[in-house]
Amino acid sequence: MRVINQVLSPDNMRAAWEEVAARKGAPGVDQVSIKRWRRAWEENLYNLAHAVRTNTYRPSPPRCFYIPKKSGGRRKIAILTVTDRVLQRAVLRIVDDFFDQGFFQCSYGYRKGLGARQAVARIIELRDQGYQWVLDADLDDCFNQLDHRLIKRFFRQTISDPIANRLVDLWLRAGSQNINDHKGIVLGGVISPLFCNLVLHQLDREVAMAGWEMVRYADDFCVFSQWETEIRKIYQYVGHVLTGLHLRYHPRKTRITHFSRGFDFLGVNFLRDQYSFISTQKKIVVNGGFDEELFIDYFPKGYI
Repeated sequence: MRVINQVLSPDNMRAAWEEVAARKGAPGVDQVSIKRWRRAWEENLYNLAHAVRTNTYRPSPPRCFYIPKKSGGRRKIAILTVTDRVLQRAVLRIVDDFFDQGFFQCSYGYRKGLGARQAVARIIELRDQGYQWVLDADLDDCFNQLDHRLIKRFFRQTISDPIANRLVDLWLRAGSQNINDHKGIVLGGVISPLFCNLVLHQLDREVAMAGWEMVRYADDFCVFSQWETEIRKIYQYVGHVLTGLHLRYHPRKTRITHFSRGFDFLGVNFLRDQYSFISTQKKIVVNGGFDEELFIDYFPKGYI
């Protein structure tokens, strides 16, 4: 069965709508709320599927607003229309598994059964195995720099369905500030985390092939080593890989460090044999190994 037929099947479209409705969220530029969309959800789903099949579907531009960043400046967040969120969710429900089975174990962001809890546990495991040197990497404006041509190439390597690929093209163009600027994805789009993972999967592969240890959550990552000389080599090599992906380190927020000096990842501070984080407005400090119970309800702030 073609991918788009699975995407547009009544059961999948209904499940996508129910997931979007459960997440609530504000209306997009058309000002159509979840409540209003629900009044005619069956008709809306039928019309949406028909529009995709007849090539008359066109996504709306995102409604954007800005929130302050902890490190200074502002982060742009996009709100898609309910219609666009439903269709992106319907596509993601089908294609996600195709991609996920090829992703590397070091990638923890926006994957089924994985998340911040598993990423933190892995960092502590590496720490206790003697991987004390750390490349604490921050990418410079990653979501706004992701190259559309790379996203489409990596998507099409797995999904050959022409209609699904056309939808990806439409969504990428709809999120662009400049029609002639073939880069940038919206922070807040349902399918945006997959696009990010598609590009940075190439980094995961290069690091894994080199035999190095990395923990990545979307566009945040750390690489670990037992030796200072090697971590400096890693810094140079990873920078070269990022250049090939049209990305770069943030010049002020990327550094080589050591557990004895500490670093932050996913809102968790790691220092020597201790780690700490804020949960339910309380600071939790743990000495020693990973305590899974403390992270059951933990989700890092600032992630879509």
